[in-house]
This record gives sequence, structure tokens and C-alpha cells, in this order.
Amino acid sequence: MKNVTKNNLELNLKEATSTLLEMARNSCWNNISENTSYIISEIKNDSRNFKIQRLERNKANRKKKPATLKKATTELKSIYENLYDINLEIYKSRKNETIVDIRYYPKSALESDYYEKVKNNEPMLHCKVGIPPYASDKSKKYDVNWELGGIRHEWNSFWKRIQFKWKYRNRIKNVG
Repeated sequence: MKNVTKNNLELNLKEATSTLLEMARNSCWNNISENTSYIISEIKNDSRNFKIQRLERNKANRKKKPATLKKATTELKSIYENLYDINLEIYKSRKNETIVDIRYYPKSALESDYYEKVKNNEPMLHCKVGIPPYASDKSKKYDVNWELGGIRHEWNSFWKRIQFKWKYRNRIKNVG
């Protein structure tokens, strides 16, 4: 976590991108390209199911045109005073391109009491690599694009549910 100023925002985003790509290389089997572009998304308070949120976010992100770091920084600087938290996540990674989703949480979405405490604070900066629900073995690498769905993700999710049911069924038989 880093606090960033308006003046060092681009440098911090560049450094955080390098950290994010390295984190992804350590956790995922994909080739993660250094050729990056960026999309920007607001993090909204949403009590709905995580899977529904993810599907809607992916649908919205497909419509966005990736931009350079310089353009993304300019857009973030225009709302800088309202930035509470900035999260870098990989939206999509291909052999020749990695699209980084810069997700931000606005101060205006905070509860009023907490907003008063943090309204003058610099935004925090984080990097995150999402872990699929079926990745219980931390030594095994997974697909960085799992949140986009696809046959591999569906198969791994299905297989994990089957394994869980077998394990649970055997426990019930042993108790009874």
C-alpha cells in the first residue's frame, strides 16, 4: 500500500504495474506481457452476489477502450481530490498485451463520519491478483483470465464442486 500525491501519481502507477505483473507471473501460468494498456473503473458499494458483480463489471469493461498510462493518469488526476483508494488488477492478459484495470473507490461513497476523517488524506494504492475459488492449492498456478469465464474456468469450478460434494458425502456416511 502506498499513498500517492497528484504529482507522483503516474510514477507510482508505473511502479505498481510492474509489481502487479510480477505478482501475476508468480501466481499464474500465463505469459504476462509487459506491453500494458489501462482501463478505469469505479468501485461501487454493492451488496449483490460476487459472481453477478463480476459478470456486470466484465460486461462494462468489454465496452471500454484501453488507453495509455499517460491518458489514464490524466483522467485520474481530474478526479484526484475524490480518490480514496486505487486498486490495480489485471483485467485481461494476452500473449502480446496486458490490460490493467485501475479501479478506484471515491471518497464521496464513504459514510459521512468517516469521510470527515479522511477527506484530506492522499489516496492509497494497491495491487491485486484475483484468486479463483477453486485454487485451494497455493502451489498450483492458475489462469490469470479466470474472471472472464471460459471453458477452463467452468471445468475447474465444476470439478471443485464435485470434489467438495464427495468429501462432504463421505463425512456424513462416517458420522451416521
